Amino acid sequence: MLDQDSIYIARERYKNFINLLDNGNNFNFTLNSEATEFSRCFAIFGLHLIGETSKLSLRSNKLSSDIRKDLDLYKAKRQKLEFSLRQDKPYLQLLAFSLSALSILGKLKEDPLEDHIVGLISNNIEDSIEKIESLAGRPQSGNQSMFIMIILYHAHAYLDLDTLPLIQKWQKIHLDAINKFGFWGSFDSMSHLQFQNGYHQYEIFDYFQTKNVPWDSASSFVANLADDDGHFAPYPGGGGCYDYDAIYLLTCSSSQSINKHTKLLLKTAKSILSEQNSDGGFCESKKIRPRNLENIIKAIKHVNSSTGLARIERLRQLITLLRIKHNSINTHWSVYSRGWGESDLWDSWFRMLTIARIDIALNPTNHLNWGFINYPGIGYHSINRQNQ
Repeated sequence: MLDQDSIYIARERYKNFINLLDNGNNFNFTLNSEATEFSRCFAIFGLHLIGETSKLSLRSNKLSSDIRKDLDLYKAKRQKLEFSLRQDKPYLQLLAFSLSALSILGKLKEDPLEDHIVGLISNNIEDSIEKIESLAGRPQSGNQSMFIMIILYHAHAYLDLDTLPLIQKWQKIHLDAINKFGFWGSFDSMSHLQFQNGYHQYEIFDYFQTKNVPWDSASSFVANLADDDGHFAPYPGGGGCYDYDAIYLLTCSSSQSINKHTKLLLKTAKSILSEQNSDGGFCESKKIRPRNLENIIKAIKHVNSSTGLARIERLRQLITLLRIKHNSINTHWSVYSRGWGESDLWDSWFRMLTIARIDIALNPTNHLNWGFINYPGIGYHSINRQNQ
């Protein structure tokens, strides 16, 4: 069983980390970075997850106002740079995060962001899916595919637009194209890319309770990619996204499948809890930098412990991450480039979200201890999934 005392301590330390980043008007992305429109959303998600609802309630008006203002500004900036908003990942990502954050704050009905949603709706769902190449398993296409459905759902649920036929068609198109590993694309063996990319479509399947989804077989293929520490990234030390995406798939499967993978779930939870930084936050990986002999040997062993496409992925990552340009991590979430071992709000939320899913999978009655997001996308949880 999971050590509930360790989880409690980790939650308290995580809460303190978020408080350290609270500058009164927004939240810094790391202790050394600036505050951004993205980091505000990540902080809201984290506080909601660990039950700090009173703090969010007291600031809900200001937070929701700032979310709307920053989303408007971000949209204008991306348009000025002549990005096509329907395929612009940074904008669509902030839009999805903003919708989820406003849902937590209880402000979506007051301001459903109609001016952001309507222009993104396409009535030709087949063409939209073909453009992003999600059925071919193109990198980042899973994100884009999820964005399409979030927009269609929001238009139907909050704007009273008839997008239900498009929602149903999206599900059928993706179900019909699932490969033998449970994901998308033509591959000879299982890979990290497949589940890390395809996880996003499973989020949609979960929310809409889509029938005939191969949850158990997909989770078994993912489980085979775990390393000796229970991490799932193509590099040592895991990674916020890789570990969460994998654990999401493992814990969304049937109760029989969860029982089958209990030892792995416990191993992953133990590793993550042991890797919490002294400031209470979590990082991407503690085993990438410094670039020393010990970490290089770990990376080589990580490569040699895999087979097929996964081994090729790990070898490429080993070679790539040795380069000086990868001494830090660059994203569109902040101007500041964070270190691999540096605590940040994104990885911290994902790590705690991973612990929460494992906790509930192994102890279903504990679902009341965690605050998941009642909106499609990352952070949603269906407590009935494993009993189906």
